[in-house]
Amino acid sequence: MTPQQLVQDVEHLFSLPDVAMRLNELLDQPDVSTQKLVEVVQLDAALAATVLRLANSAWYGLPRKVDTISRAITLIGQQALRDLVLSTAVITSIKGIPEEFVHLLDFWDNSVNCGVVSRNLAQKCGIRAGERMFLAGLLHKIGRLVFYAAQPVRYRQVLRDRDMGESAIVAAERQVFGFTHAELGAALLRNWRVPNVLDEIVAYQIEPWRCPDFPKEAAVLHVASDIAFHMAPDIKSRAGSGEYRLSFDEAAWNLLDLERGVLVDILQISLVQAFELLEIVNRRG
Repeated sequence: MTPQQLVQDVEHLFSLPDVAMRLNELLDQPDVSTQKLVEVVQLDAALAATVLRLANSAWYGLPRKVDTISRAITLIGQQALRDLVLSTAVITSIKGIPEEFVHLLDFWDNSVNCGVVSRNLAQKCGIRAGERMFLAGLLHKIGRLVFYAAQPVRYRQVLRDRDMGESAIVAAERQVFGFTHAELGAALLRNWRVPNVLDEIVAYQIEPWRCPDFPKEAAVLHVASDIAFHMAPDIKSRAGSGEYRLSFDEAAWNLLDLERGVLVDILQISLVQAFELLEIVNRRG
């Protein structure tokens, strides 16, 4: 069994809506016009409303109200549009995950947290593709959903070690399946035809120093995943105190060349941004 075969087994559960796929294809074209993008966005009234909400949110902090789709796309940018469309499509379309494994609202809460932290951490590191790092963060553990949907019986063997932490779960994935959720998630992203950089970052997030082309970006995702875990609802009340117990790999952190002091700032600003973005994405229509 390979990651690609597993993705094919659940393709009916993990397919993107036509609007998302069409926009993704258009945005891969270097000379696509704003008008073409507007025409596709307007095919989905809920998506159009979401685009306007994002453009008018504190996420961008624009001084004037944005009341047209074309103006919204011009202001937020095509990359941000791709991220928003894929985020909304993924969060609202993926179904059929056994509840014994995950509560999807909590899963997407963590995923959006990771996306926001990835974006902010990438900016601190001088990585220009901050919006793309948001999408990598959003999708960093989507391979787990594929495992839950495609192999629920075998994945119960993996979860026997869940109380021992994330590293134990990853080791169990390798033992039971021969690959991890990171590699499986990358296979799904390739199936969706997202930009190639994303599947490589997701694939190497566990050991970013092994990433051939984007080790720094993969390290951002590795660290952001750990920070996002500490943004879970049961510990959010501690954020203001500055408590944060580091648990990511030091080799990944060293790739970023940052001072430890930035972590508290990133955690605090990301809490606010993630909350607002979840409100925007979840309030469809």
